Amino acid sequence: MARRSISSVGLGRANQRKRNVALARAFFVVLVVVAVGLSGLALHLTRQIKREGDQGRNTARILSFGDPVQKAPPKLSVAIDQAQIKPNEVASPAIVSPAKSSAAARKYPNGPKQDEKYKHDRVYCMVPFVWNAEYHKTIMETWGKRCDVINFFTDSQVLHGNGRLDGDKITVNTDSPDAYKHYSEFPAGTFPDNVIFMNMTRPWFGCEEKGKPKVCRHIWEKMWRSWVYVGDHHLDQADWFCKVDYDTFFFPDNLQYYVRDYKNWDSANEHHYFGALLAHKPGRPSMIAGANACWSRKTMEGIAKVYREMPKGHTGPERHKCEDRPRASEEISTSLCLKVGLNVEAEPARDDALREYVMVDPYHNHLNWNRTEQGEWWFWANKPKDAPMLEECCAVRPMAFHKYKQKELIMGIDERFYGPASLMEERSHLDKWARASDKTRAYELKVRAAMNIDQYINQT
Repeated sequence: MARRSISSVGLGRANQRKRNVALARAFFVVLVVVAVGLSGLALHLTRQIKREGDQGRNTARILSFGDPVQKAPPKLSVAIDQAQIKPNEVASPAIVSPAKSSAAARKYPNGPKQDEKYKHDRVYCMVPFVWNAEYHKTIMETWGKRCDVINFFTDSQVLHGNGRLDGDKITVNTDSPDAYKHYSEFPAGTFPDNVIFMNMTRPWFGCEEKGKPKVCRHIWEKMWRSWVYVGDHHLDQADWFCKVDYDTFFFPDNLQYYVRDYKNWDSANEHHYFGALLAHKPGRPSMIAGANACWSRKTMEGIAKVYREMPKGHTGPERHKCEDRPRASEEISTSLCLKVGLNVEAEPARDDALREYVMVDPYHNHLNWNRTEQGEWWFWANKPKDAPMLEECCAVRPMAFHKYKQKELIMGIDERFYGPASLMEERSHLDKWARASDKTRAYELKVRAAMNIDQYINQT
């Protein structure tokens, strides 16, 4: 009897062990199932968070044309209220788009020049702007595509509704309460990637000329704020930094020729500030005309610091100081800040024959300016006495032409200097201009030959 009881106890223990093993296996299977379920849930949550993050970023940045648009984003809470900007504070743009354009993927002359000798002469084009889709498109389809980097720095308030910008003239129903809107109120995809919106303390609208609305000329504030931003965020993207007015036709490739083939400058280690030199203001540093002014990377880095630290908020008249103030002249303020802050002076962009690389007026006008007849007005004031005039005025590798406020003129210039030679006979942007002449045509042919543009066109 006792023997049978011992056997029953052993058998019970064996059965218990089997049950324990089965339970352990079942528990392990449950753990595996739970782990798989949690992994799937984590993957789903990760994807959902990424989707929401991408949507948030798409709302917060400025997207390129062609991106899908669902609905207008709400006002962005990160935008800085202009009234909250303190006098001595540099307000960064609330939200910016990526800096580089896709131009580098295109072959010259439909993109930047990629010659090996210019690899340390990348050109950054900074266009101070009031948002205008037609002008932006025109620039990007012409000279803008030849910049290594091009960005348009514009005010955060955008003309809305039936409003229209034609140069500096504003056509708008000023009685409309929504004539101007913050850019963040527009649908995603409205603005291209290379448009950077700046918070300005002084609006670009509200000014009049002869009783009609016009763009307010607060260019100095936009200039220094834009360059501070470039110095903080884009300094490593280029070697030469150029301000180009929207009504200027710019030649980035000829700038590269000037700084490398002609001057052999070192952008990283030398200070340079150059363009069309003006010296008609007695007692002031010489300055560069605002149509097109360029500087080296070393100067870019230094002037960004000067602008960042200069006094701001002065509301009185000019005090011959490097500072932010209303109604300040861009050219005078820039030259003063460079002289006071960096001991850098303006340099004329001229060749050995003293011919100008930057034309402050349409080139067909320059070809007719006669110093002997005109006398010493501001353009000729304090220029070398032997500076050439008339058809010998202008360098054959020009860097910029100024005062082309109609987009058709910009497109025409691009065709004349970068299009097939056949276009020289078929059409001309100068056909309706009184001073279009054989002299003008001869200059255009000289420029094309110096640039060797026909060879590049044939290769393309």
